[in-house]
Amino acid sequence: MALTEARITELIAEIKEKSQPNSKYYGKLLEWYDGIANHYGIGLNDQEILSTGEHIAVILHEKRPIKFCPTPALPPDLVIERLIQSLDCFKDWRYGLLGWNCEHYGRLIATNKAKSYQVKKSPLAMFNHGGYNPDALKVFNKYLKSRHLDNLIVK
Repeated sequence: MALTEARITELIAEIKEKSQPNSKYYGKLLEWYDGIANHYGIGLNDQEILSTGEHIAVILHEKRPIKFCPTPALPPDLVIERLIQSLDCFKDWRYGLLGWNCEHYGRLIATNKAKSYQVKKSPLAMFNHGGYNPDALKVFNKYLKSRHLDNLIVK
């Protein structure tokens, strides 16, 4: 992933500019299938998602048949604020299919659980705590607390 400070600033500005609270996708955990695997991101408006994959970017979802993840999620405004803060927190984390992928990241932000069901269902789950990332939530909460953003910590 390795985001620079300049890229984080750009992404935050883009998230703020493109976020539309009246959109049905705003602040929702979304997934889409590309023929090989499911991918995940957080909805910003009716056309754009912040992809939480290896290349974090705002992408158009017009050509992707997206769907809402059937998981209880946090309120959309909270999700967007957590998404913004997560960019700096996880800027140096390395993307990996088993330990820190788009599903781990997206679910952490939207549900407070860094879990990949795709990993959990695979025979490789035994190599990654059954699909959980055991450190992400602790790291994120510590980051939020250090910035006095306790209102973004979910208990």
